[in-house]
Amino acid sequence: MRVVDVEKPVPGEGEALVQVKAVGICASDVHWYLDGRIGDAVMTDPLILGHEFAGVVAEVGPGVTCVKPGDRVAVEPAIPCYKCDRCAVGEYNICRHVKFCGTAPTDGALREFIAWPESLLAPIPDSMSVDEAAMLEPLAVGVYAVSLVEPILGCTVAILGAGAIGLSILQAAKAAGCEQAFITDLIPERLELAQKLGADQVFDASDPGLVASIKAATHDLRPDVVFEAAGENEAVIQAIDMVRPGGQVVIGGIPYEDVVSFPAAMARRKGLTIRMLRRSNGTLERSIKLIESGKIDVSSYATHRFPLERVVEAFDVARFRRDGAVRVVVEL
Repeated sequence: MRVVDVEKPVPGEGEALVQVKAVGICASDVHWYLDGRIGDAVMTDPLILGHEFAGVVAEVGPGVTCVKPGDRVAVEPAIPCYKCDRCAVGEYNICRHVKFCGTAPTDGALREFIAWPESLLAPIPDSMSVDEAAMLEPLAVGVYAVSLVEPILGCTVAILGAGAIGLSILQAAKAAGCEQAFITDLIPERLELAQKLGADQVFDASDPGLVASIKAATHDLRPDVVFEAAGENEAVIQAIDMVRPGGQVVIGGIPYEDVVSFPAAMARRKGLTIRMLRRSNGTLERSIKLIESGKIDVSSYATHRFPLERVVEAFDVARFRRDGAVRVVVEL
């Protein structure tokens, strides 16, 4: 990874030029950094990473009417084609021809300026910092994950992984009225933060008695829904094991090996519903309102901050989750 000079973008029809202020480093960014690929998506040319970002509108292109220079904005990083069969039914997150910021071959936001469609920019209130606005992308994923199993009112949920996505699922589930929420992680600082953000109980993910402990916490009933947000196959197996019969498992982590496996007999005998989480879909504005209302806090996600010239150091902290890192933010 290196810092280079590139030509300043010129906003086209319907685009705004955003001066980037803050970029969160996601686990998928770390995958690109380490491996140059995520599954069958392979980087063949140099790529600017970064998709969790916010900034200020610097210029607008022809036909732009919804934003103006000086507006502070959060950004939806996926550009759907709006033409395929999935877009026709509103499933923009699985658009057949989506362009995703910071995913090969579409350059991302770790740069001073980026041109982006105005329809994918969301003005943020004055009360929201740009660091918070950059965390809206993982929050929108968490809100969308919870929407996949709605109604969640009165349910008991477990979340495996207390990174930004897991913490977002936790808070979104609480805001939607779940009865109890348990969360697991390997990092004590993350578990402490999860407790502050509303987890009823937290558990060490490395505990060999983890499933038994969560079963006991539910008086042997087991969670109704388990969200996997750890990116580890062991967590997927734990999810299948700990969820109740007839329950739901939502798999959202990105494993380093592009394989997810679990005991088929156990899943079949329980009659489980297993869903794969793919980014977010139409939940950015709802996420802004949840923060604005005080129901959700994302300000605590940004645990580490670096300037752009220290981006390699920033990625190493994110990679090894040093010092309890939840989200490492690059500030420009």
